[in-house]
Amino acid sequence: MLDQAAEICRRLDAGQRVAAATLVRVEGSAPRAVGASFVVGSDGTVAGSVSGGCVEADLVERCRAVLDGGPAHVTSYGIGDDLGEPGIMCGGTITVLVHEVSALPAGALHQVRRAAEGLDAWIALDADGDAWTAEVGCPEPADDGRAATAEPLVTLRTPAAQPLLVVGAGEHAVALTHLAAACGYAVTVLDQRPLFATKERFPDAYAVVRDWPDRWLAAHPLTSTHAVVVLTHDQRVDVPTLATALASPARYVGAMGSRTTHARRVDALRTAGVRGAALARLRSPIGLDLGGSTPEETALSILAEVVMTRHGATGRSLSTTTGPVHGR
Repeated sequence: MLDQAAEICRRLDAGQRVAAATLVRVEGSAPRAVGASFVVGSDGTVAGSVSGGCVEADLVERCRAVLDGGPAHVTSYGIGDDLGEPGIMCGGTITVLVHEVSALPAGALHQVRRAAEGLDAWIALDADGDAWTAEVGCPEPADDGRAATAEPLVTLRTPAAQPLLVVGAGEHAVALTHLAAACGYAVTVLDQRPLFATKERFPDAYAVVRDWPDRWLAAHPLTSTHAVVVLTHDQRVDVPTLATALASPARYVGAMGSRTTHARRVDALRTAGVRGAALARLRSPIGLDLGGSTPEETALSILAEVVMTRHGATGRSLSTTTGPVHGR
């Protein structure tokens, strides 16, 4: 449910009621992981998925029934049959809780809004579709007026949005910001040029900052959750920014440029005192080898490497790997 928090809040703020189908159990192979959700507004619009399209048509009707006053309930889907019975094609079984989000207690809705704002959030759902909630860090569910006498069916947690710092506000940054925001990253665009660093150019950015990057970084230390992408080609910007980022605990640090540019940049970084393990952390030339060259294709290549690093994956084609596709 928390994965669709922004869509839920948009509908609630428009005065709609909202039902959700939340994936609470997976046995065997399935397209989505526990916590994935599919929401239906009282205006009939839908968002999200729990099966990649296999059972959503059935869930639309179930969500509509809940909005019409029907009870929250749990339903399971296995392999469908040739007679039109809904099911999933991956060979596994999924269990889905169908309930009305807009009827949840205020504490639960507060957690939904936290998730929509990119903050960490926590919700436990029981089989009746009610919710017990706790503020982050609280060991026990908050008392919302009902006794928590049963084990929750599923506990949903979502971490704060992953911060992505994009240095340089050119066309590649526009494409990367749009794509990364769609994938749930909180993107800060940083450029000292007022003509380029505007909210109009970056409507999907969490923040657009007009400042010299190294000066801004001095006042805003990076953490181990940060990914830093340098898309400028100006060593006055690149070198001090990368030197600061490589000395920080940032999880990912990459810089765009040709191999010739990379070689010059490495020499300049060594002159600036960056050596050894710190210099080896630099991902440059940036991105995975996808073969594309447009700003959009380059953005995809960069974000793919950021995601790969975040999850400790290989970047290899799944057809050449073995084992589970998800949740390795």
